[in-house]
Parts: sequence; C-alpha cells; structure tokens
Amino acid sequence: MKVIVIGANGDVGEHVIRKLADRKHEALAVAANENQIEDLVKLGAAQAIVYDEEKLIPYLQASDAVIYLTGVNPKKHTGKTVMVDHQSISDIIQLAQKSNVRRFVMMSAVKAEESETDPSRKIAAKDLPEDMLKAANLVYTVIRIGQLTDNPGNGTITLSEKIHNRKAEISREDAAEVLVESLDKEAVFHSTIEAASGDTPISKALSQF
Repeated sequence: MKVIVIGANGDVGEHVIRKLADRKHEALAVAANENQIEDLVKLGAAQAIVYDEEKLIPYLQASDAVIYLTGVNPKKHTGKTVMVDHQSISDIIQLAQKSNVRRFVMMSAVKAEESETDPSRKIAAKDLPEDMLKAANLVYTVIRIGQLTDNPGNGTITLSEKIHNRKAEISREDAAEVLVESLDKEAVFHSTIEAASGDTPISKALSQF
C-alpha cells in the first residue's frame, strides 16, 4: 500500500514511518522542514518531501491512503486538547478526495475532561477537523489517543468509543501501531475510536471493534 504520512517529522510520525516500512508499505513522509528529509528516509520512508499542497497533488494521486498526524496536541498533565491549523486539514481532505485517495486515518485526541457543552470546545472549534473528515467521501478512521508517553510500546491497548479516564495514556510507539494497523481493518472503517494503554493486542482490538 502506498501511504502518505503528513506530519511524519513528529515523534509519533517517526514510529509510523518505521512501522510502515516493516510491513513493506511504501511510505511518503511529508515533513515541515527540509532538514528533516534525510532522517525520515533513514527511518524507512521511500521518499520524503517538505509540505507543499501543490507539489503534494501528484503524490496523492498515486497513493492509496493518508495518515494525518498534524493538528493535534494531547497535552499531558492538563487533559486538554489543542487543535490547530484547521485550514490545512480541510485542504488536505479536499485534495485527497479530488485525487481519489480511498483511505484516510486521522490522529486526534481523547477529550475525557471536556464535556460536549464546554464553551472552549465551541470557541476553538476543536471538533471541526473530525467533522470535516466524517463529511468527506473517504473511508475514514478518526483515532483519538490518550496522553502520549515516551514509554516503550508493549503492543496492547484499550479501545473504545469513549474513554472516560482523564489520565489515560498511550506510548508514542503504540499510538503509531494503532494508526498503521487500522489502515486495512474494516471493523474500524467510518469510525471514531479512542485508544489508550490496555491489555488487548492492538490488531485484535481493532479487528473486534
């Protein structure tokens, strides 16, 4: 599978690139800066480019899937979620549709401490990226992750429609595994799921969702 990873230069993105390469997928890493390109290729990306919407179009047209990692920051110790750059997300979703990309996986964040009526959610339009993806003509999966840690991945998670534990955590490595494993798991197509550390093997948790 040819997969474009947008935000590949982040800590989760680097794990995603490695795991795609391990599974013999062809990964195009999209980074923020030129000085990140060489490292991403060393991690296993078939190719790496700096983010540029116009230059991205031919790559999208030749790809099967997008993993979108930018635009979310699960803030440890606060439980709050900060969504950024909604226009960029909107543009990528539109380009993916026009390019006939079938699969789109977006990393978001567990919103355990934020009620649906929390005024800050409306002010920051924190749900907007997810809503845009759900409305698109794409086979989407939104994966909301718990607070990220640097712990080694153990390959097991808790998967739910809603995780209520405000302290739920997940390692960056396991978060990346969930993103990559979800690409071909039909059980999570057109779904929003929340993931944190747990006891169920990642592949099994996704297949049985």
